[in-house]
Amino acid sequence: MFIARLLVERGSIHDKSQNWGNYAFVSLPSPGDRIAAHYNDNMHHMTVICVHHRPVRIGADGSQTDEPAAEVVAKWTSSD
Repeated sequence: MFIARLLVERGSIHDKSQNWGNYAFVSLPSPGDRIAAHYNDNMHHMTVICVHHRPVRIGADGSQTDEPAAEVVAKWTSSD
């Protein structure tokens, strides 16, 4: 499982993305994938636009300073 922040585009391309919070994914989706997520008591359907990866550098001794992270950006298409 991978935890990623879900950023949703619901309006015009010029509108700010809505931060829906962190969701657990079995694996990170790819652009074009369809996803469904519960938000505000409804199931919402979206198409993934892109994934912003934030890798973490590993030191020579194998240590890392932080945990890797990602943001899934998706275009809202409908809700139940």
